[in-house]
Amino acid sequence: MSTKITLAVLALFLGAAVYAGGEEAVYLQKLNKELPHKFKELKTGVTLEVVREQKVVKIYMLIDDIEQYDEILVERSDEQQQNFSQCKEIKIEKGKYKNNYVELTDNYPLSSRMNNAYRVKTITSEGIMRMYPPVPVTSEADAKVQNK
Repeated sequence: MSTKITLAVLALFLGAAVYAGGEEAVYLQKLNKELPHKFKELKTGVTLEVVREQKVVKIYMLIDDIEQYDEILVERSDEQQQNFSQCKEIKIEKGKYKNNYVELTDNYPLSSRMNNAYRVKTITSEGIMRMYPPVPVTSEADAKVQNK
């Protein structure tokens, strides 16, 4: 009897997870219609996508409730991803970021011959700092192939 109950609870949980994933996909589809950049997936906290376009790197971010932060730092690193250096700093202004969307350009990126990565740090007014996992830079051609 307990096996049937366990299986029923598991089925309910999996059904809810699939339903939540479906809602996320619908939300992402709706959001992508409103934004200049089309995100591939949403992540909790900060969604970061980085694309090399000729001699610059475009940085696209969706940040959950962006106005909870005082400052957002964008850092870059070479292929070892051990030493990150700051390349952009954003002071958050109330009402400036529609849809919690930020688009930046790194005009002086690291060499395209290496596998570079970017990451985001957020800082709240209380001084709480969160660091998000690094994201590798994709080329413009790779991004077009992935978006098809």
